Amino acid sequence: MIVVTGAAGRLGRAVVQRLLSQGYDVVGTDIVPFATSPVRFEQADLCDRSAVDQLLRGAEAVIHLGAIPGPRKPAANSTASPSVTFSDDPFVIFENNVASTLNVLMLAGEHKLRRVVFSSSAFAMGWAHDPRAFEPLYLPLDEDHPPMPFEPYGLSKLVGECIAGMVARTSTTSVVSLRFSNVVPVDRQGELPWPAPTPENPLTLVMWSYADPRDVAEAHVKALEADITGHEAFLIAQPVTRFRESTRELIRLNFGNRIEIRGELIGNASIINSSKAERMLAWKAKYRWDNR
Repeated sequence: MIVVTGAAGRLGRAVVQRLLSQGYDVVGTDIVPFATSPVRFEQADLCDRSAVDQLLRGAEAVIHLGAIPGPRKPAANSTASPSVTFSDDPFVIFENNVASTLNVLMLAGEHKLRRVVFSSSAFAMGWAHDPRAFEPLYLPLDEDHPPMPFEPYGLSKLVGECIAGMVARTSTTSVVSLRFSNVVPVDRQGELPWPAPTPENPLTLVMWSYADPRDVAEAHVKALEADITGHEAFLIAQPVTRFRESTRELIRLNFGNRIEIRGELIGNASIINSSKAERMLAWKAKYRWDNR
């Protein structure tokens, strides 16, 4: 039995359907009701430890997508992109996401589940309300680059990964953390390409990348099945940016020579390198807006 938290959300539904197509026995859970769930559904608050304990009894693995999305909507004079989805108070986001993840991961270890797939976020790498705030050490970003969260949502995901490492070190449960980029629904991808960012109209670097929900759902299933011990984190993004223009030229235009460019970055290649996921999860993105 595979437990999927956040099963009533858009991505949760996609993951449940992908698991069903693979023949898995699935139980969904969420804090909100889901009357049309295609699988057995248990409404529960993941911050309630006893409720999580009951959910995980008899499970083989859990895919943990349940979380409050963020970050919080900035002040009116902020330079943040209006296309970002905002939600809730930053203290509530952090407290909920960390407490729920602690419950899921620690109880998974106590119940000796084989695997936890944790939905982390590329926002832990450095999403910021101010598009100019995050200047990485190099591009494209990979798992060797230190996460540099600027706000509580990204921080909550990074703390979740730290919990994952602790659980993997102290139990037989292995954990895969997926740092996927901002997910653009299929019906919104017709809006791409976006206008290219400029110094006068910047966009925080992490939002240059995007993820397709179909590929993200597939990544969760691959992470469930991969031959991995301990804890491993993976960056997940589509192979191209949201823009038509050359990524190298956009980096130079917006950052001058302040950021080291590693690798080829041909054409509008993504600023996120997903090669570790390709190598260790046997996952490869199938969809891109410029090939429709």
